[in-house]
Amino acid sequence: MYKTIGPDGKEHGPYNLQEMRQWIREGRIDGQTLVQGPDSSEWRPASTFPEFGFSATPDSSPPSEPHTPPQSGLAITSLVLGILSLACLGLLAGIPAIICGHKARGRARRAPAQYGGAGLALAGLIMGYVSLAVTLVVLVVLPATLLPPLAKAKERAQGITCISKMKQIGLSFRLWAGDHDDHFPFNVSTNCGGTMELCQPGSDGFDRNAIYHFRVMSNELNTTKVLVCPADKGKQPAQGFEVLEAANLSYKLRTGKDLTATNSAEILVVCPIHNNILYCDGSVVAGQKRQR
Repeated sequence: MYKTIGPDGKEHGPYNLQEMRQWIREGRIDGQTLVQGPDSSEWRPASTFPEFGFSATPDSSPPSEPHTPPQSGLAITSLVLGILSLACLGLLAGIPAIICGHKARGRARRAPAQYGGAGLALAGLIMGYVSLAVTLVVLVVLPATLLPPLAKAKERAQGITCISKMKQIGLSFRLWAGDHDDHFPFNVSTNCGGTMELCQPGSDGFDRNAIYHFRVMSNELNTTKVLVCPADKGKQPAQGFEVLEAANLSYKLRTGKDLTATNSAEILVVCPIHNNILYCDGSVVAGQKRQR
């Protein structure tokens, strides 16, 4: 058992070794405090007792508990993932950065002595959310903003292509007529290479057997692709004119004796999708402008 001389100059004790160490940690006993050891009548400074944990110097400070630095591994992980999410990995690193950041900050708030790195976790969280926002803009906002203009541009391009195809059809009719006394195929008998006997005008004014009139102009048309409007998703070009069917034809054709290459007032072909009109003289009306 140990005895001490207190600040009041009086003798206190006896105390066991555990009590002495506790008071040293609390600062109630320092290295200069006079202590009388067990089975001894001699008073010595507390720092001279090895069991108290003081160093050999008289003015030594009381022993302290070993210091363990706060753990911040999860916070550092959040920071690194946040940086990667902005640099190259996007959501692949951004979402884990957010999860790790929230966990690290929660630990730091609950046990600050054991877990640190709250600032690092906050930085990782911010970068993770920024990468999430950027990805959202790229995948959702930008497409929603750009799609309408792109759709309009595509529609305009298809309309221009449709006009070009109709002009080619008009030229093909005029070339065929040039070899047949200025008559279109539907005004020339089948005995002379035309399709007059195959005409079948419908109540809407368009011929139901248009495919036969286009077949006979295979040399002038050159390809079946010219008979399909680019905006007509329900029709596909035929593999050849010999197998041309209604499913391979977008354009509507008018037939009749009044339709001649010199009658510019008569409508020859119409696109039901763009409402483009091809006249017998080869000109095409797109909107309000007539193109030749």
